[in-house]
Amino acid sequence: MSWDPTGAARLNLMFDPQDLTGPQREGDACVVCHKKWPRPRVRVGRLPDDAPVMACEDCAQALLPAPPAPRQKSSERRAALP
Repeated sequence: MSWDPTGAARLNLMFDPQDLTGPQREGDACVVCHKKWPRPRVRVGRLPDDAPVMACEDCAQALLPAPPAPRQKSSERRAALP
């Protein structure tokens, strides 16, 4: 299952396989917390050979990029006058 929290773009993190355990590289353990059961089901990135990297749902939320700051309307901005 791919993970797309915003519906706009896919999260495409690249992980170094040397930093992962065997079960993490094979998708059998969460890439963050190493939990094996229930098996991680959220695809959060990939390895250099395009193998998927999986995370449990709780850890996948931690990998989300920070939400953008709300924009102000142009009428709410005020310039300082000298």
